[in-house]
Amino acid sequence: MNNKIFKYGIVAMSVALVAGCQTTGNSADNLYNQYRAKPNNKAFSIGTNNVAGAAWGAASTSEAMKLAQQTCVNSGGFNCNVTEVNGKPVSSQAESSTVNNFNIVSQGINYKPNLNVKASGFFVNKDNILTTSDMIDACSKINYERSGRLLETTVVRVDKRNNIAVLKALTPNNSYATIGLSKQTTQGERTYTYGYELSDVVNTKTPTYQGKITDGIISSASGKNNDVRIMRTTNEVNEGNIGGPVIAENGNVIGLVTKGKQESIKSSMFTIFLNELNIGYKTSSTSKSVSPSKIAEQSKTYAVPLVCLNEA
Repeated sequence: MNNKIFKYGIVAMSVALVAGCQTTGNSADNLYNQYRAKPNNKAFSIGTNNVAGAAWGAASTSEAMKLAQQTCVNSGGFNCNVTEVNGKPVSSQAESSTVNNFNIVSQGINYKPNLNVKASGFFVNKDNILTTSDMIDACSKINYERSGRLLETTVVRVDKRNNIAVLKALTPNNSYATIGLSKQTTQGERTYTYGYELSDVVNTKTPTYQGKITDGIISSASGKNNDVRIMRTTNEVNEGNIGGPVIAENGNVIGLVTKGKQESIKSSMFTIFLNELNIGYKTSSTSKSVSPSKIAEQSKTYAVPLVCLNEA
């Protein structure tokens, strides 16, 4: 980072920290006025609790947005969103404004969903959901959606090194994945992924989702620098797939989708994590192929969309 970015980033952060300590909107207004008066590149972010963050003098627009967002979060902002860049409203934030229509109450605490954080997970037994560790730091609470209802979970354990996390569902699920335990990853093997896209955000009391299946093949049996924990597939994936399953033709889950370029953590690796926690799971070595429609039907019973909640 050059000295200019570092200098202005620190200035913006210190101002926003003052804003975060105030209970009125005056300090946020003052910060906004400073932001408007500064030169490009600049960005302004504000949370649902009226805590704001701003950045200016960054090397690029994206860097300014990143600094403003981080400043707001670090200052205690909940569900922070960048609302302006270089003095102009961010039109792509329309989905974020819809978030404020939802008011989730759990054990007397009000929560707002942050729909900018997207992920899936899948049940490995009736109580436990496997996903990546990406959501953990961004959310006060993680729920999952099922038939228009939000169901609660608690975090059991996180392995940030390998980007794996396991949650405990407070409502047991009757269906769960069957894990494949192949000793070798086969390049060219057909694969399927199952993830979720947001739908009906305006007319529902909670966020609701639609499942999506994609097909592809294993393009590489290892990741970057021959990382044997990882395999690469050609499946079309988006943010809603992160933490969701990669499924073989026989219907067994053989991977966990990560943030990388169509990369997945192999089942042989995440089962080590589950074994260490003494968490049970079902396995199968069958080679009988299952139709894509059957795989989709099975997947939607054990794969779930995760919902990031922060205190309102």
